[in-house]
Amino acid sequence: MSIQFRMVLNWNFVEKTMKNEKIGILGYGAIGQAIYKKISKKIINGYSVVGIFSNDIESQNISKKIKCKSFEELLKKKPNVIIEAASVEACKDYAEKILRNKIDFVCLSVCSFADKNFFKKIFSLTKKINNKLYVPTGAISGLDAIASASLSKELKHVTLIQRKPPKALLSILKLKKIKKEKILLRSTARKVCNKFPKNSNIAATLAICGIGFDKTKVIVIADPKVKKNIAEIEAIGRFGKLKVILENNPSSNPKTSRLAAMSVILSLNKRKSSFLSAF
Repeated sequence: MSIQFRMVLNWNFVEKTMKNEKIGILGYGAIGQAIYKKISKKIINGYSVVGIFSNDIESQNISKKIKCKSFEELLKKKPNVIIEAASVEACKDYAEKILRNKIDFVCLSVCSFADKNFFKKIFSLTKKINNKLYVPTGAISGLDAIASASLSKELKHVTLIQRKPPKALLSILKLKKIKKEKILLRSTARKVCNKFPKNSNIAATLAICGIGFDKTKVIVIADPKVKKNIAEIEAIGRFGKLKVILENNPSSNPKTSRLAAMSVILSLNKRKSSFLSAF
């Protein structure tokens, strides 16, 4: 399993031509909207959005030219890249169809890959076809060092402590108010991703980059004293010790970080360059 992770994270890509390429967006929540706005403002050159599909697309205030009433309509736009910013369920429903239609795929619902069968199916498919699967860094820094240590088999232990304000965990917390910090789960990245798929993409990305879903340890904490999403990462191995603390300002959706959308832009930028990995 870990070998397949490393193959994905260290693929080299042939330089793309600088002609304008077409982007489709799957999902139009806080991150989908942020991605669309950044591409529309030409923060990155060489791309244009040709279609957006989400369950509530009819109610969204965007051009009718790019509104897609179905996934099939989005495919008819013939995008070069589709960015998934919807959900684990959407990723599982559409990832294979996207790749088989010779479209590059940027996946933000990384918790999808905590499903062993889905992981094996998609990564086996990417080795058979010429399209690329991109896993953006999301709200994490230090992944290059962790990937390097994992590749050289010097990485032994990885722990992630996620500390979030209760409002970012409303789908998990049945109680409306908590007065002091509460550990919601202490387990492996796989179990955390399966239990909290909307809140654990950092754990999934870290697992893919490092020692896998079953060896990466995660602690999820609801803390009424914090206002930001805080991630504390500790990686230990023969190389030494790496500690990273991130305090991310949430987007309009308190479950997600502002950096998530920008990490997609970074992936698109790297897609246009030579000899770059998925990060």
